[in-house]
Amino acid sequence: MALEQIDTLTETVQSNPGAGAPSQPFKGGVTFRGFLLGLLLCAFVTALNCWMETVHNVHMIGGIQMPFVALFVLMILIVVVNLLLRALNKIPGFKAFSVTELMTTYAMMLFGALLSTPGCDNVFLTTGPTLFYYGKPENKWASLFYNYVPSWFAPGWNGTTFQHNVIDPLYLGGLQFSQIPWHAWAVMLIAWSIFLGLCYALMFFTALLFRKQWIEREALAFPLVEVPLQMVETERVGQNPPTVAFWGNRIMWMGFGLALFFHLFKGMNAIFPDWPIFPVNSFNGVAITFTEAPWNAIPKVTASIYLGGIGIAYLLTREISFSFWFFFVIYLLEYAIAGMLGFPIAGMHKSGIGSRPDFLIYQSVGGWFMMAVLLIWTAREYLLRTGKAAFTNNKTDADEPFSARFMVFGFLLSFIGLIAWSWFAGINILIAIVFFIIYLLTSLVLTRTVIEGGFMFPQPPYLALETMMGSGMGYHAVGAANLTKLSFIQPMILVDMRTNILPAFLNVMKISKEIGLDKRHLRRLLWCCIAAIVLSFGLTTVISVYALYSHGGLQSYGWFSNGAAQNSLKSTASAIQTGYPVDPGNILWIVVGAALVVLLMAARSRFLWFPFHPLGYLVAPAFPITNLWFSFFLGWGIKSLIMKYGGSDTYTKVRPFMIGLILGNAMAMMFWMFIGFYTGTQITYWPA
Repeated sequence: MALEQIDTLTETVQSNPGAGAPSQPFKGGVTFRGFLLGLLLCAFVTALNCWMETVHNVHMIGGIQMPFVALFVLMILIVVVNLLLRALNKIPGFKAFSVTELMTTYAMMLFGALLSTPGCDNVFLTTGPTLFYYGKPENKWASLFYNYVPSWFAPGWNGTTFQHNVIDPLYLGGLQFSQIPWHAWAVMLIAWSIFLGLCYALMFFTALLFRKQWIEREALAFPLVEVPLQMVETERVGQNPPTVAFWGNRIMWMGFGLALFFHLFKGMNAIFPDWPIFPVNSFNGVAITFTEAPWNAIPKVTASIYLGGIGIAYLLTREISFSFWFFFVIYLLEYAIAGMLGFPIAGMHKSGIGSRPDFLIYQSVGGWFMMAVLLIWTAREYLLRTGKAAFTNNKTDADEPFSARFMVFGFLLSFIGLIAWSWFAGINILIAIVFFIIYLLTSLVLTRTVIEGGFMFPQPPYLALETMMGSGMGYHAVGAANLTKLSFIQPMILVDMRTNILPAFLNVMKISKEIGLDKRHLRRLLWCCIAAIVLSFGLTTVISVYALYSHGGLQSYGWFSNGAAQNSLKSTASAIQTGYPVDPGNILWIVVGAALVVLLMAARSRFLWFPFHPLGYLVAPAFPITNLWFSFFLGWGIKSLIMKYGGSDTYTKVRPFMIGLILGNAMAMMFWMFIGFYTGTQITYWPA
C-alpha cells in the first residue's frame, strides 16, 4: 500500500472514533433512570471538585475538557456496578446500565466537573470582596473603583461603603453555615446568575449552529471523546458494557499498566521525597537554558514527558501534532531574532495571560480573530441557510435536534441579553458589543483547539481588555467606568477559559452521533446537560461561599479567593492611573498574525503535502503548550515511525495501547489526588 493511501486511511480512522475497531451498534435512547443517575453523580462530582480545590488545594480532578473524575466514575460504573447488576440480572429491577445511560451520566458529569472548578466562572463570588478586603490607601483602590461599582456587583456593598461583618469573615473563616450573611449575597447572586446563564445560553446555541459543520461536514477528530467511547464499546445490539472489545484487550492493559507503574513512583515521591522517580508526568523535566547571546533571550524551556499527552498526540493527525511542537520552537526563536535585531526582550512591554512581549501576543490576537472569521466563513452556507429558515419559518435539516428558529433566535436573544445586562450595569453598549464579540470569537477558536487538537486545558494567550485598549480603542475610549465593570467580568469568562462549555456541548453532540442517538434523544441528552448545568452552578455557589466563610479565604485556594481578582484589579488600576495608549506596532502585529493564518489555511487547501496547521501557530504563546510540546513531539515521532515502518495495521494495533496510556494516567492521578485529599499533597498533573 502506498504511503499516501496509508495516510488517507489514518486520517479517516482519526476522524471517526471507533474506526479500525468493531463498529458500535448502539441502540436505545436517553432514559429517566440514566438522567437520575447522571443528576446524582453530577452533584457528587460538583461537590467533590469544588471542596477539594477550594479547601484542600488539590486540583485537576475536574476543570479540564476530559475530566479525570468523570472518567473515574464511568470506569467504576462499567467494571464494578454493571458487573454486579449483570450477576443480579434475574432479579427484577436489576438491569445493567446501557451505553446510552452511561454516556448520559458521563455527559452530565462533564458539565459538573467544569462548572464547579474554583477560579474560573465562579470568580464573581470573590472579585468584590477582594476589592474591599485588599483595598488599601497605598493602592488607592477605593478612590479608583468605588464610584463605578454598582451596589449589586458585590455582597455587603451599598454603592458607597461595604460591611466589614460580611467581607472580613470571608477571608478569616470560622463561621457555621447558619451564620453566613446570606441576605447580603442574595441580590448579587441573582444578578450574576442571570449573567452567567446568558453566557451559557450563548455557548449552547453557538454549539447547535456549528454542530453540523464540525461533526458531519468536516468530520473533525474529537480526540477527547475517544476514551469514554472506547470504554463503552459493544460488539452487538443490546449488549451492555463491559465487553471484551475494550476491557479484554491486552494491548490496552499494557498501556494502562505502564501509566500506573510510572505514576506510582511520582505519587510516592510527592509524599516521600527520598522515593526514586522516573522523569515522567512532572513539570520538573529537563530544563533547557541558553546562556550565549543571542540565544539567551529565549526563556527557560522545560522538556517534560506526560504519558497521557503522548497518547493524545498519537490520536491526532500528524499535521496537527507536528504543528503544535514545531510552531512552539518557532515561537521561541522569535525571542532570539528580536535580540539579534536590537530589540532586547527585557525592555519590551509585556501583556497577555503569561506576560509575553507584545509582538508575540498581538500576533496571536490577529491569528485567533482571523481563525474565528475563517471558521465562520467556512460554515457560511449552512449558517445562512439556517438563518433564512429561521426568519421565513422554513423547515431546517431533518437531523437537527431543534428548529432553525429556536437556534437562531436563541443565539440572538442570548447575545442581546448580555448587551442588555451590561447596559443595565452601566457599561457603554458599543464597548459591551466589542467585548462580547471577543468572547464569542475566542470561544470558537478555543473550542477548535479542543475538538481538533485535543487540548484538555485550553487557554488564549491574550486578555480582552488589553487587546481593546492596546490595539484599537485606547484607554480613553473605554474609560474608567467601563473598565472597572469589565474587570469584574473578564476573570470569569476570558482568563482561565479551560472550563468554557462550548467544547463540552460539541463533545456531547459528537458522543450522541457515535452511539447512534436520533435527534429526539439528542435533544433529551442536551436537556439533561442543561439540568446538570443548573444543578452544578447552584451547588458550586453554595459550597464555595460556605467553604470560604468556614475555612477562610486566606487559607483556601489563593487564585480563587483573591488571585484572579487582584490581577484584574491591579491591571485596571494601572490603566486608569497611567493610561493605555494605542500602540501602532500592536496593530501591525495583528495584521501579521492574521495574514499568516490566511496563508497557512490557503496553503493547506491547495497543497496536500503541506505539513503545517494554523492551530499550532495560534497556541504557541499560550501556557498549555509550554508544558505539552515535548510530549506532542514524542507522540508525533512515535506515530510517524509506526506509519513509516509498520503501516496502518500496526498503527491500529498500537492505538489501544495509547488509549490505555491515557486512561491509566487519568486513573492513577485520581488515586493520588484522593490521597492528596487526606495528606494535603498535590500531585502534578499533565493535561496542561
